[in-house]
Amino acid sequence: MKKLLFIAIGAIFSSGLSAQDLASKNPENKNVVLEEFTGKTCGYCPDGHKRADEFSAANDGRVVLINIHAGNYASGTPNYNTYTDAPTNTVNYGDVVYKHPDVKLTGFPSGTVNRTKFGTNTGTAANRGQWAGFGADVMTEASPVNVGIKGVYDPAKFKLYVLVEAYYTADELNATNMINVGITQSGIYGPQSGASSFYPEKINASGEYRHDHMLRAVLTGQWGETISETTNSSLFRKMYTYDVPEKLNDIPVVPADLTVYAFVAKDEQTILSGNSVAVVEGTDPSIVDVSAISVLNSSVSAVNIYPNPTTGNPTLRVNSENSFEATIKVVSVTGAVVSNSSASVAAGSNEIAIDMNSLEEGMYFVEVSSQVGMVVRQSIVKK
Repeated sequence: MKKLLFIAIGAIFSSGLSAQDLASKNPENKNVVLEEFTGKTCGYCPDGHKRADEFSAANDGRVVLINIHAGNYASGTPNYNTYTDAPTNTVNYGDVVYKHPDVKLTGFPSGTVNRTKFGTNTGTAANRGQWAGFGADVMTEASPVNVGIKGVYDPAKFKLYVLVEAYYTADELNATNMINVGITQSGIYGPQSGASSFYPEKINASGEYRHDHMLRAVLTGQWGETISETTNSSLFRKMYTYDVPEKLNDIPVVPADLTVYAFVAKDEQTILSGNSVAVVEGTDPSIVDVSAISVLNSSVSAVNIYPNPTTGNPTLRVNSENSFEATIKVVSVTGAVVSNSSASVAAGSNEIAIDMNSLEEGMYFVEVSSQVGMVVRQSIVKK
């Protein structure tokens, strides 16, 4: 497993990167992950929304709600769908999930409780009247893995940083599991059939319905990323970054209304447990100071840029015990990526040229990342 150096993202991440503190090491029962398949023209869907909200409120902190707009009821404008192939936007995440052969969905609203088949149901799909009962059963089961998560939005860089931990308190039968990470948003007002009949308290003075827990983005692809160690005392930890756009499908993205979630599944189905938290806002000048970097099993002994200030051709020096593929970005103080390149970092000493000749004078940030997260972020002045 590659060992990497991660930056501290403000005070909220200062301890989370130097020591495990998000996922408990104590054995715990499973949390519920309720994926609700819904749509704005589905007349009974507000009843599903209400039942899910009530179940979550009755089990504070134990239920992850993900409202997935998909299928024919989600067609048209506004577009509340989520796609895994942006900017092409042809692969609908929700459609792929509910059309999985093990789901066997027959109508909307419907949902899966931990993507698990219960009782006499033919698949993992369950109707809204079953969610609370199935969820109650899930919460009595011991989980082999505990999931922790934090999300911090930096408004200066328009970036969302998501730190995820999965700690195994027992051996999991599958040699590999899948970690799924995504973003939901609440407080999105728009049309909804059946709102006045089933959830009128969510209708505002303009007659628009408040959509909550709406899936906006997935950070780990259609079925998640592989966790390769699933034995007792194994720890998976990764930092994800997401460039927050002003809009997704013409719907404004409001960072204050975002929630990040993570769940661990055996494979494409059978979720073991999950967790979700509201995104908080945070900035920290030390984010650009190499002296503030926290080390996580680091094999990277030195990362620096010289000369600094530069006239346009600085060199990035990286000393590492292990090799990894690096992505190198130069970012302006407004958050715009002005240069994006890749390089192979070999074990030992590496010197990588960075071309800043075409850039205007001013301060920039050089970000070095690998496939498992950011390695370092440093400031540099172009003069």
